[in-house]
Amino acid sequence: MRDGSTRRRRSTPSPANERLVHLARWRDDDRVEDLRALALSARGLTWSRALFEALLEELHISDDFDALVGRAPHPSSSQYPRLIAVALLLRHSWCPEDLERTATRLGLLPATSTPLHTTKRVRRPQGRVRTERRSTC
Repeated sequence: MRDGSTRRRRSTPSPANERLVHLARWRDDDRVEDLRALALSARGLTWSRALFEALLEELHISDDFDALVGRAPHPSSSQYPRLIAVALLLRHSWCPEDLERTATRLGLLPATSTPLHTTKRVRRPQGRVRTERRSTC
């Protein structure tokens, strides 16, 4: 205070700090129980358009998805496995090894297949080195 007293000012925690404390407590204590209850209620789920669309949204599909599978506003449930496989491949397509591993897990490549592509360096007659990449698909 201005008069030199040392009286402490009473402070109230901000709503943002209270929310952070609540979230930390939820992560530590209640999260497992909440997830367990939700997992038990998910036992009776069947394939539905809403579930399928939520799954595809959560897989973070890029604009390449429509280019690869075509634009189907209402795919039939028989197309769900193919569309999910393409979405998973797109999600893992940033690293060649990751893409190959995902394709193998989905059964799209045999486990002992050759790599999806080969890269080799070729020296041109002019002396320049050129990198050639060949696809084996």
